[in-house]
This record gives sequence, C-alpha cells and structure tokens, in this order.
Amino acid sequence: MTPNDRVLTRLVRNKTKLIQEHLEAMQRDTHGVEYARWRREVDDIWKGVFENVNEMQPDPQMETLEEIRELWTMYVAHYVGDE
Repeated sequence: MTPNDRVLTRLVRNKTKLIQEHLEAMQRDTHGVEYARWRREVDDIWKGVFENVNEMQPDPQMETLEEIRELWTMYVAHYVGDE
C-alpha cells in the first residue's frame, strides 16, 4: 500500500466513524429539527468518502469498499430517498 493510500484509508475510516455518529443521532430524531441538517451533512461526508476511495490504487480501493459496504448498504436502505 502506498503512503497516499494509507492516508486515504485513514481519512475514509475517520469519515465513516463520523457518519455512524450522525446516523445514530438521526435514528433518535427522525422527525426533529436537526434531522434534515444531519442528513445533508451525511450526504456530503459520503461524497468525500467516495472521492477518497476513487483516488486509491485498485487493491486498497477494493479493501476499503468492502470495509464500508455494510454501513453504505444500511444507509442506502434506510435514508436514500427519505426526504
């Protein structure tokens, strides 16, 4: 793994931790005042995650995608189209 891939992998991990925190807050407040703001923030963070993944070499890219698969799948199943 290149040094750049290591940095990108760490960035993705940090961003997915932030996403998990947002999703927990969203689950507690589905109709509250903060829900829409959290949702926009999560969408922006996901965009950054996939931009980082796109910059990786093929092997680390596949490993990282596998690592985030469950969180992404849960997000898409519960929140995409929920506006």
